[in-house]
Amino acid sequence: MIYGEEIINPPTAFVLSVLLAVAVATDLKSRRIPNLLLLPALSLALMLHTVNAGMGGLLTAIGGLALGLAMLLPLYAVGGMAAGDVKLLGVVGSFLGPWGALVAGLATMMAGAVLGIAIILWQRCWPLLENHAALFSGAHHSSTQTPPVSRTVQTKSARSEITNIPYAPAVAAGTIAALWYIGFLPGKFLG
Repeated sequence: MIYGEEIINPPTAFVLSVLLAVAVATDLKSRRIPNLLLLPALSLALMLHTVNAGMGGLLTAIGGLALGLAMLLPLYAVGGMAAGDVKLLGVVGSFLGPWGALVAGLATMMAGAVLGIAIILWQRCWPLLENHAALFSGAHHSSTQTPPVSRTVQTKSARSEITNIPYAPAVAAGTIAALWYIGFLPGKFLG
């Protein structure tokens, strides 16, 4: 099997870059990563690797697909993410091969944790900042105040928003880290 930078060449990296850019844009806009994007990208990955390295390239792409899917499938199974995110990492794995899929998956999980924490903090802190800004600007008048929303309603709303986190940016960050680590991008990530 092919490992490292041998599996990635400029045409493959270009297709992967376009896939990630479109996936991030659609995920941020609609919180979805459509199959209409993922299936052609997967077909291209399988074709490119077969043309570049024959049956070994095809098997490497399939191995990367399987490992990419397997890495996020447990999170999907417990309701922590959508199926499109899992499929996206699988397709990325088909471009990167098993070793690249492993590195991309681990880096994606780290980036996703940072993204999730940042969104949770934003959701928890922003209402507090808005309330303080309104208080200090004089926008709160006792005669025009509306009753505050109950804490339980806010918590339920925040929880439903937390499960709708766009995860494609984390997959893109993990993929960039993997490309750097396997030596396709200048420098090395870890050694």
